[in-house]
Amino acid sequence: MHRTAFLALVLAFASSLAADTSTNRLLMNAWPGAQAKKVSEIGRGIGVVFSPDLSVKDNCRFYEALGFACFQDADWSNILAGVHTFNLLNPDRRIGTLILETHGTNGNGLKVQDGYEPGAPRSYISVGALQERLETDGVFYIVISACNSGRLLRPAIYNVLNPYCGDKLFLPPTNGIVNAAEDFDPRLSAVMLIRPQSSHIETTLVGTVAELRPTTRRALAAAAKLRGVTLPKEFAVSDMLVQMLTRDPYLQLVTGAYTEDLSAEIRSQQTSEQLFTKFVKHLNSVALRERPAAAKKTLVAKKRAPAKQAAKPASKSASAAPRR
Repeated sequence: MHRTAFLALVLAFASSLAADTSTNRLLMNAWPGAQAKKVSEIGRGIGVVFSPDLSVKDNCRFYEALGFACFQDADWSNILAGVHTFNLLNPDRRIGTLILETHGTNGNGLKVQDGYEPGAPRSYISVGALQERLETDGVFYIVISACNSGRLLRPAIYNVLNPYCGDKLFLPPTNGIVNAAEDFDPRLSAVMLIRPQSSHIETTLVGTVAELRPTTRRALAAAAKLRGVTLPKEFAVSDMLVQMLTRDPYLQLVTGAYTEDLSAEIRSQQTSEQLFTKFVKHLNSVALRERPAAAKKTLVAKKRAPAKQAAKPASKSASAAPRR
């Protein structure tokens, strides 16, 4: 009995290790710059797409300071054109991986929108259309951070979405639907689709730049100036993006597989808060490696004049927000 239990434990550990190795391998290929030595290089080669209603004002400026290419629009045609233009104009920083911080519409289509009003600007795209359109632009990895992402890869809607699926979240496509050609064969595509192993509801948090250390804020401000943008006061970040950036051991990624099951699973707010804290610590650590002398001077100044220490920054400006 004990031997059987021990064997089961060993097999479970081996399976977990294999999955973790696979996830690490995917991330090493899709986001090697995550372990960058400079704040401005963290997102090099990575594009991130935000649905406007899952973001905050000027959110893209924050990501551009980190080295990402960022797109926030309620029209997929504009986003695709933006990726194409960015890669043409920035040959040294071409997007090889695109992260989608969008709605999954319960796994019935990738949706970007300005809001939930029926007439709000809104559009949808199939995963096949993304592969078909982005391959010619040199994008080879698409990371889907959207709710019920596993259902998006179902064969019935892989190339062409069904706008009459009956799901209440499939609101009027006021800016249209982008589908792939019906004869598009994803097996021949060089673009790899990556998603969480567990098909669930993703969560986004809103934080403030004031929550970062002074050294980090200065590094970000310098990076923003380098990109020709002004650093915003707030930013939005998803649990999954944090997990990928920090190489969270609990993150499990897969490619290709799909599921029919609709999941209502969602992380607790406490878990999302913990991931946000990891994100802040990661940015602080990168800035510290980049500017150790400046950080040391700040520390000495604080020790000499404790009475002039700044007040502790406010906590995140919004609680965890689920995406559907």
